[in-house]
Amino acid sequence: MSSISASKLASARIAVTLGDPAGVGAEVTLRALTSRPRPKGSFLLVGDPGSVEDAAARIGLAMDFPLVDSEAAAAGEIPTRGFPILLPAGVASLKRSERKPGKPTLAGARMAYASLLAATGLALARRADAIVTAPLSKEWLARAQLARTGHTEILAKLTGAKGVRLMMVAGDLRVVLVTSHMALRDVPAALDIAGVRETIAITHRHLKLWWDLQRPKVAVAALNPHAGDGGVYGDEEDRILAPAIRKARASRINAFGPVPADALFSAMGPEHDAVVALYHDQGLIPIKQKDVHGAVNVTLGLPFVRTSPDHGTAFDRAGKAPADPRSMRAAIQLAMELAPRHRPPHA
Repeated sequence: MSSISASKLASARIAVTLGDPAGVGAEVTLRALTSRPRPKGSFLLVGDPGSVEDAAARIGLAMDFPLVDSEAAAAGEIPTRGFPILLPAGVASLKRSERKPGKPTLAGARMAYASLLAATGLALARRADAIVTAPLSKEWLARAQLARTGHTEILAKLTGAKGVRLMMVAGDLRVVLVTSHMALRDVPAALDIAGVRETIAITHRHLKLWWDLQRPKVAVAALNPHAGDGGVYGDEEDRILAPAIRKARASRINAFGPVPADALFSAMGPEHDAVVALYHDQGLIPIKQKDVHGAVNVTLGLPFVRTSPDHGTAFDRAGKAPADPRSMRAAIQLAMELAPRHRPPHA
């Protein structure tokens, strides 16, 4: 990736949702934003003010947290001092009993969801150049009857975006998933030529747009051991994956495969610029082996840049031990680098 000028980084406006208040979102965000060297740019924290102040007190951080109302944020009137906090419209500040670390509540789930709605609105209105999302809890969103999926699917629904894909980034390894959160037994039936070909095309387009790669190389993982071994272990390689790759190549996309996953991920390096993996663990295990603390989740196909750390709410650790901010810091840094490259579609 070619370098971004310091002025562009400094001018980037990033909205950071704080995730579930009972998790580590506020803490990792504050640690990431205040650890040296401090990230350039301007940041708006979106979530419960009390949770931010509690997290700041726990880690001994004395900062200014000016409050911003929704109308001011929509108009772009965001203070430049400290770390301003936007309490999303439609929810009340949490009571102390509703924001205890490690003790999720329905009110906390509603706050996390409202924060995502607010940050999405700012990005769509181009009042934020990118959003970074701290972890929320699918279980508690479901309990609150708000959603039964994660950030990627919720953002696709909120924006009406088609062709949204989950990419994981760890250093020079980039992995894009054809399917994401589903039972392993359902994966083969969820694969088809059109979906695999579209994933290859989305990956290719973002590698060119965001990483300045003029002819990126996209490797496609096989589903079965030994890429099916001529049909002995399955026919998805011959019936679905190979035709999808041929169609991609006919569109002048430098795609190849299907490559047995054990060989593909053991040869990470210049052989490819990204890997298209077919299911969640096939792609994420190599990412976490490479850099469990610095991996970043990037959503492809949205009308704005969205990144997030590669970990969950950590309810079991929240408030008990220092939370590791490295993945959140990497997510913020990548959002700042990608935002100046993103060209939003015409309204």
